[in-house]
Amino acid sequence: MTKTALSNYFSPHRRYYRSVNLERDIAKSDAIQGYVLTERASEALIRIVSAFGNPDAHRAWTMTGVYGTGKSAFAHYLTALCTPEENSLRRAALKIAKGTFGHDSGEWQAIADNLPDSGLLRAVATGQREPLSWTIARALSRGADLHWQRKRKPKLCKQLTDWEIELARGTAQITNQQVLTAIPQLIVSSKLKIFPKF
Repeated sequence: MTKTALSNYFSPHRRYYRSVNLERDIAKSDAIQGYVLTERASEALIRIVSAFGNPDAHRAWTMTGVYGTGKSAFAHYLTALCTPEENSLRRAALKIAKGTFGHDSGEWQAIADNLPDSGLLRAVATGQREPLSWTIARALSRGADLHWQRKRKPKLCKQLTDWEIELARGTAQITNQQVLTAIPQLIVSSKLKIFPKF
């Protein structure tokens, strides 16, 4: 019997050390390393990505499951896939998809055909004990910062930054209507062709 510790032979992959936090991990490429597209995750991915290229498709989905079944990990993988094509997150996500589906598959083609090169504006929100408009405003501000970090930002980004400052100070007076008005303005500003015009 050897006295060598088991840890000398095996170690868990870094991504399993802690759970995924969508807001914290949104820009971290190492958070998707080792991600495995299961059969259910693959089905959901293709359904969602295929809708990007179809203006008549449903664009609201609900994922349900017990704690620890990978819902947040899948959401993080999907947001990584929706970054701009030059982003390391997208390259890592595409590598996983190519390894899962194969380069000649219909699934791979759906991903390649429907993801815009410029990526999507990724507004990730985690529920908190606050008005929903505040949570969404924070997500929109962070998403806009990430989306336009190396590009000229539209005027609306100043309003989003102001909201984020107000939220940090605890002086926010953001209404539901203000948020509902900001969303289509952001879509128009991002100039994506996959969404209907407002």
